[in-house]
Amino acid sequence: MHAPSLASRFLITLLVSAVLPLLLYGWFSLRGMREQIDEQVVRVFLPQLAADFAQKIETRLERTDQACAMIREMSRQALDEPDQLAAFEARVQLVPNLLSNFLDLLILADDDGEVVYWQDGHRLDPSKHETRATLIPGNVADAPWFMSAQEDRGMHFVPWHRSAYLHRGIGFRSMDPGSYHLGIAMDVPKRDGTSGVLFALLRWSEVQSVIDAAKEVLIGEARLPSAEVFLVGRNGAVQAHTDRSFYGLELDPPELAERLAAAGEQGRCASLGSDGYMWRVGYAPGGGDQERAFVLGVAVPEAELFAASSAFERVLLFAILMTIVVLVLFALLASRAITAPVKALVNATRRVALGDLDVKVLAGGGPELGELASAFNQMSHDLAVGRERLAHAERDQAWAEMARQVAHEVKNPLQPMRMTAQLLQRARGDQDPRADQVADRLARTVLEQTAALDRIANDFRSFAGIAPAQKSVVLADGWLEELCDQTARLFEDRSLTFEFVGDAGDARVALDQGSMARVFTNLVQNAIEASDGPVHVRMASKIDRSSVAVTITDDGPGVPADVRDKLFDPYFTTKSSGTGLGLAICRRLIEAHGGAIRLVATKPGETQFAIELPISVEDR
Repeated sequence: MHAPSLASRFLITLLVSAVLPLLLYGWFSLRGMREQIDEQVVRVFLPQLAADFAQKIETRLERTDQACAMIREMSRQALDEPDQLAAFEARVQLVPNLLSNFLDLLILADDDGEVVYWQDGHRLDPSKHETRATLIPGNVADAPWFMSAQEDRGMHFVPWHRSAYLHRGIGFRSMDPGSYHLGIAMDVPKRDGTSGVLFALLRWSEVQSVIDAAKEVLIGEARLPSAEVFLVGRNGAVQAHTDRSFYGLELDPPELAERLAAAGEQGRCASLGSDGYMWRVGYAPGGGDQERAFVLGVAVPEAELFAASSAFERVLLFAILMTIVVLVLFALLASRAITAPVKALVNATRRVALGDLDVKVLAGGGPELGELASAFNQMSHDLAVGRERLAHAERDQAWAEMARQVAHEVKNPLQPMRMTAQLLQRARGDQDPRADQVADRLARTVLEQTAALDRIANDFRSFAGIAPAQKSVVLADGWLEELCDQTARLFEDRSLTFEFVGDAGDARVALDQGSMARVFTNLVQNAIEASDGPVHVRMASKIDRSSVAVTITDDGPGVPADVRDKLFDPYFTTKSSGTGLGLAICRRLIEAHGGAIRLVATKPGETQFAIELPISVEDR
């Protein structure tokens, strides 16, 4: 598994150090904002808003109660003195907003239940006055409100309902707040100790107007357009709602209806709405503990309530995303600015490793990398100087070694020539009759040793790097077979048998035939000189990818293990004579042809060399 790159680690470090704190900040901010909204809105604002508007409804109801109490006092005289009924009717019209806004019906009955006065509200349709007159009974003695007021005395309430005194066919559910009323019944004591009853129907549209005002507050000030305001009775039925379609229905879900119907003080709760979304509800009871008791609720969708925090969350996530993008781009640019000089330095190091000491690295990426580049350039300069000095020293050492070897090799042929010349000089001085014989011997010695000197000169000249004179493209197997015949004739005075197996097909090679013939001849000569008896040499060829592989195998004694690694070293030999350059020259010549030579196997009875020569480009 590879370790992460410098750029990756830099990017990860930057993201962890920058984005992680931003994420933590965003998480704590969102959590704090939601807690603040829950604290200020859900726990305080909604229940308090419900309590405020419940109080407004109670205030309107109390104002109506007070107005009805005033009429009750005025109605005593009308019951005691029937001739004062007209004056009572006139005084009723003077009570502010009573019949204009608050009441839709006012009925006065005597102690026997006979209706002595009734008046419908001014906001009702005047054209239906006669129709309403037919709905007012002449006697209400059997009405529950009449009996309750006479028995218990005081003020009694008739719960929210559709009155039969104003509507025909009240069996169907209406979604018009004007169709619903709250009844108020009060006894009217007479001088004789009996009492009549005053009955009023409170206009329910006044309560609905408070509900609508609460909705406007939620929309205009709280920016909660989907909020709902409703009023439920203690039975859980909806008696007022911002959505008229809920009038007269049970509040949904039933759990919420039960909780609100039993509420004794203001509070809050959460409820799953019919739309499948969670709603937050604040509520407050009102209307006292009698029949007109109610609970006012304010419900807001949770998604809308937390819209600000959700918007902040989206903005924060977008900001984090953009921050990550900017950081990634910055990290890539910064890491590239850092890694580009490092990569240039790595490439320059590889070029130096390959021997190119002239490479230079531009100083960039900041002062630290600039200093590193300067140090690298100084190092490569020092290496170039050092290599030049080393090459010069190696050349001097090589020439010194060459001179030593030349002197050593030349000294051997000169020694017998010197000794024979001294012998001839002594024979001439002594007038020795064998002087002519000595002179002939000296001539033969000079000829033999100058031939040896010529071979030594050729060896050193070949090792000095003389390139093949001229290459020609030949058929590999044909040339090898002809070479085998030539070599066999060259060593026909030796006990040598030659075998060739050609399997290179039509493969052609480009070579200097003379220099390559010297290579194969040298290998065969080494095999002959290493063996004391007859020698069998087997040469074989085959195609190995893009080369012709030639193996030369002899049945000699093999190469000792301690000298195998030195076979191709210059000046190394296991013979008593020779320059030790034979195999070194062979390797130099083969490498000059783009090939290679190696010792494949060696043991007593088998030594095998392999030579690889590239196939001519024309045949590839």
